[in-house]
Amino acid sequence: MMIANNDRSWWSCMEYDSLPKLRAETTPWPPDTAFRSQWKNLVDSNPYISPFCQLEWMELGIGIFGKGERILPYRFLDTDGKVQALGLFQLVKEPGRLLSRTVLRTIDYNSQRINPFLTSNPNVMAAAIIALTETVGEPIDSFDFFKLDPLDGALQEVSTLLSKQGVSHELREFNEQPYFPLDGSWVEYLSERTQGHRKRIRRYTRKLQEQYPDYRFSRYQKPDDFPQSDMTVVLDEIMGLFDKSWQADALDKRDALYDMKRFYVGVAEEFLHNGMLDLCTLHCNGTLIAFELNLIGGGSVHMLFGAYDREYADWSPGNAILSEILQDSYTKGYKRVEFGGEYLDYKKLWTKTSSPSYHLRIHGTTLKATVKRLLSR
Repeated sequence: MMIANNDRSWWSCMEYDSLPKLRAETTPWPPDTAFRSQWKNLVDSNPYISPFCQLEWMELGIGIFGKGERILPYRFLDTDGKVQALGLFQLVKEPGRLLSRTVLRTIDYNSQRINPFLTSNPNVMAAAIIALTETVGEPIDSFDFFKLDPLDGALQEVSTLLSKQGVSHELREFNEQPYFPLDGSWVEYLSERTQGHRKRIRRYTRKLQEQYPDYRFSRYQKPDDFPQSDMTVVLDEIMGLFDKSWQADALDKRDALYDMKRFYVGVAEEFLHNGMLDLCTLHCNGTLIAFELNLIGGGSVHMLFGAYDREYADWSPGNAILSEILQDSYTKGYKRVEFGGEYLDYKKLWTKTSSPSYHLRIHGTTLKATVKRLLSR
């Protein structure tokens, strides 16, 4: 089985006379070597693939947060038997007002923006969606794809193509995700702020540096960056700080603290060895006061998991470490820093730029799905 070699640029918005005819086939889970290799090839050749589309990310999420859902890996093949797209989904039962609903949906645990179909262009993605809906061997009330990246407008084109094919669906904004564009330089960024804003930003690091001579920002991205090339001590330190955070208090009340920590330890261990880990720490007064565990992908820094010591809250350690990350990211030549999630007050200080993620729902053909759709009109 071959991976198609497309000469067209990825996500070209050229018009085509018709969608390609694709055939969807399921493969075993856990994935075999061939599926892993094909997935890696498509990930490596697609500029819109984020760390959250890495197979390792999704496997960690399934292993820790999954509740026994049926996992469905798919290949989408053309008439010559070449793989044009891949996808990984889960089949779940969701509660309804009267009856439960059967939903085939994305695997997006803790993800930001994703692309659920590893594919070459909007036509192939639309064709893969149609093939998926025609292939699932049981009644599905809806196909729900969450947190979708807009793909520079290509996602809207997919929606248009589905409409032309008579596929009943909805494309709605899921959330806004702020990001910091690393255009120009840090000096240029500051020069565009008001005087009061500049002073405030500079004060975050300056106050700590003046008060604590041992102030130290560290950035770990490869094994040799860690003491004795062993990340264990650093991981233990950041998890110890996280245990004292307000986030940990909230997670503990929902019995979710242990799994969340286990997930991000797994992320750090897994992504260190493929060059995507970005672990940042801020020390002063002989102690860790803030950390951010990020991933690097496509020239972007994706901020995932962080905390600060509440005993130092008056010094704004969260903003101090963010300032260090942004300055160093300019130096390293990254394109942007993705803040993830919804807007929080501290993010508004740093950027007014954001990008939406989307929810694409393909309506099923079951009686429940038809009635629900008619009632919602």
